[in-house]
Amino acid sequence: MIWLHDKPLILASKSQARQRLLVEAGLDFVSIPAGVDERVLNLKHENSPIPEQATRLARAKALAVSHAHPDHWVIGSDQMLDCEGRIFHQISNRMDALAQLQALNGRQHRLTSALCLAFGGQIEAENHDVADLTMKHWATTDLEIYLDEAGETVFGSVGCYHIEGIGVRLFAQIEGSRSTIMGLPIDQLLRLLQQKGLIAV
Repeated sequence: MIWLHDKPLILASKSQARQRLLVEAGLDFVSIPAGVDERVLNLKHENSPIPEQATRLARAKALAVSHAHPDHWVIGSDQMLDCEGRIFHQISNRMDALAQLQALNGRQHRLTSALCLAFGGQIEAENHDVADLTMKHWATTDLEIYLDEAGETVFGSVGCYHIEGIGVRLFAQIEGSRSTIMGLPIDQLLRLLQQKGLIAV
């Protein structure tokens, strides 16, 4: 993958999963976290459709970094998890991680991942994708064992699992792309970059 713009591509995120997806796609980039307060933005629009909320957050991240680096193309992305009408958020401790897993246990949930491309402080393109995952039924002791093995790194992922790691074994059914589940729909991103004449394959 050849990046055709004279300034490096910026990912407005510190997410290791999103960085891994860009590396796998062969894109050279730098990572600059946006520092956007996601919970505040969500609370202001909590009754709007989930794709709209996810896109709004992705847009806010892209614009925050683009205003600071107007000569660079910037990728903003965000992901939301909905289980039977309940929106889940990232957590920071094991007790909350177990509670999230118990709430998802035996149920289907939907991940909506949105992305926005910004340049010069303006949004130039955006898109989103969804994935549906159905978790198996697990005893609480099994979920405790999973958290022991997965470690605290899963606390930074909504739902408390990494589909690219041992978290995949939690599920009975997965419908949707791996990159969407990881938080950045890579196929849509590459299509947008090609449309803008920013990459050569």
